[in-house]
Amino acid sequence: MSMSHISRLRRLSLISRSTMTPLDHTALPAPMNATLIRSIEHHYGSIIGSNSIKNINAYCLNQVQGLALNDPYNWLEDLRDPRVLEFINRKNAIFRSRFCELSSKLSGRVLKYYEVPVLVNVQGSYSGIFALFRERKGYTVYLYRNFEKTRLLDSKSLGNDVIIQWIKPSTDGRLLAYAYSRGTDVATVRLIDVEAGEEVDRLEGSINDITWINKYEYYYTRFYREGRTPDGIEAPAERVFLREAGGKEELVFGEGLPTRYMVSLERSIYSDRVFITVHYGWIRSSVYAGRLRDPSTWRLVHDPGETTVYPVEHVGGKYVLIVYDGNGLGRIISVGENGEVEEVVREDSKYPLEDAVIYRDYIIANYLVEASSALRFYDLNGKLVKEMRFDKPGNVTYLQSLGEYCLFRYVSFNIPYRLYEIRGGELRVVDEKVVGDVCVEELLIESFDKTPIHVFHVYNCCKRTNKALLTGYGGFGISHTPRFLDYMLAFVEDGGEYFVANIRGGGEYGRAWHEAGRREKRENAYGDFIYVIKWLREQGYEVVIHGRSNGGLLCGVMYTRIPELIKGAIIGYPLLDMLTYHKFYIGKLWTPEYGDPDDPKDREYLLKVSPYHNLKLGVRYPPCLIYTGLNDDRVHPGHALKFSAKLEDMGVEHYLRVETASGHIGSDPEILAREGADILAFAYSILELNPG
Repeated sequence: MSMSHISRLRRLSLISRSTMTPLDHTALPAPMNATLIRSIEHHYGSIIGSNSIKNINAYCLNQVQGLALNDPYNWLEDLRDPRVLEFINRKNAIFRSRFCELSSKLSGRVLKYYEVPVLVNVQGSYSGIFALFRERKGYTVYLYRNFEKTRLLDSKSLGNDVIIQWIKPSTDGRLLAYAYSRGTDVATVRLIDVEAGEEVDRLEGSINDITWINKYEYYYTRFYREGRTPDGIEAPAERVFLREAGGKEELVFGEGLPTRYMVSLERSIYSDRVFITVHYGWIRSSVYAGRLRDPSTWRLVHDPGETTVYPVEHVGGKYVLIVYDGNGLGRIISVGENGEVEEVVREDSKYPLEDAVIYRDYIIANYLVEASSALRFYDLNGKLVKEMRFDKPGNVTYLQSLGEYCLFRYVSFNIPYRLYEIRGGELRVVDEKVVGDVCVEELLIESFDKTPIHVFHVYNCCKRTNKALLTGYGGFGISHTPRFLDYMLAFVEDGGEYFVANIRGGGEYGRAWHEAGRREKRENAYGDFIYVIKWLREQGYEVVIHGRSNGGLLCGVMYTRIPELIKGAIIGYPLLDMLTYHKFYIGKLWTPEYGDPDDPKDREYLLKVSPYHNLKLGVRYPPCLIYTGLNDDRVHPGHALKFSAKLEDMGVEHYLRVETASGHIGSDPEILAREGADILAFAYSILELNPG
């Protein structure tokens, strides 16, 4: 059985995709900017009585304090308004006129990295390994059998600008489900007979966790983004359905679960059991289980209270689970049919347990050691047998057992994939791809409160500069582990130096590390990032920060708090208005992480961190690039648009890039390459880095 909970929760969180850099010389906004004054007067009339700085600052203060004044940029939240498209087209034209030439020079080199196949998803079955690749021309699903790879389908046959999000075969490999969209979370899901190539069924929406009973019956989870569930609960919420191919279906689990609760589903390999995990945000979960064919038998197995638990397997009449009680680093327990709990693998003293599987007579556990994966092999009684480390810092995902074999994917900064298989006790590489070579150094940098912050430093072994790109995430308990850098490798190739800060709020050191950066404690994460920036400057680096999604929020906060310490910021697919984020798309899911703007206490703190509300007249901000995609249905593009409009009215040099065929989870590789070349062009220009 595969451990799907990590990718499952990431799908609904704010995930950053490694990316790139910014800017050079700062621009002082005119303190009496006429455009801003006209905008204020247009929206507020006589409320603003004069053109004095005092009154402009009063306007800004009123906006921050949420007094009875309307936000003058709210119209940019309505993506159907023709004026919004006009605004986007104008801002895109400004960007292109400034960076088109350099972007064109870089595009060939960037495209080279998007010609490299990247293993996006891998799922085992008894008849072979199903693998989803991102390739030069799109997304392709292959089937590995005896180390031979056969093409099954590709995204180009599904339409233009289509991405395949995920794949899920039946255990025997005769059936396959896959989801595709144009970058949105909402997708079309096709279920096919692999041998015949015929469609068995089709679904639309935010669908996941297809769990087959037979060819004509299966379970699935449906995430309600808006409206109400069939049992009347307001979205966001999730439910489990039993469906017969052709359309007849019934709700079988989740009835009555409140809003903001998510549900995931997976089946046992060793028995007839199915697991259902109920999540509240990223801080609490409980596990239910029962017979695959009989939902009436699904009962609570373990609820650890104010922490999380996830299933591993059902074997020998016991449920094997990972629970994050104690110090929150994770231990493996077994739960008997009568509820008796036994510890199998105790909690580590320092490093968190990411996931685990049972393979033959072993428990294979994936630990995160200084933000890199290490596998430990235990016997079924919890005795450590051996440990497996990798040749360079990397990340193991899609660890899963099919009983007769086990598989997992390994990636690193210049390794888009290495697919491993363990069969008959022998570890083998099924397939791999390595792109050039990079040097990787690991640093520990002291934060404001003496907490050591782990940092990856990636650079060209033969060519170095003082041009630093620093990225971070710091949220949702998600660890910023090594990942393939794709177009960012061009930056490293030309002597740029890439840094990844594992700040608090992530999962690099377990639940406590996450809690130390959640809600009002996010100040710790921001402090960590600031101290890494200060350290880099002390070493003589010119520092540009970059983040995407929750990382975009991080960079937005840095941009408004420490503009004097950075050359610039690249802010991608970001949250920036923290007073309204919960009103758009699935934002309500994130209130356990950030706080609820409708709660006066939370709102007071959120006002202090909201980048949109903390832009101030008279501050010398460095240039920034803000980029987003119109198909982003996770983080509303209005965050980026409003931030840009406000900067424009303040006279701050900045650029907005809006991709009209991209969403939060990405897009067609050619579109991604174009976006990457544009980001690099901006970064090279600001850092005065010459393309090689």
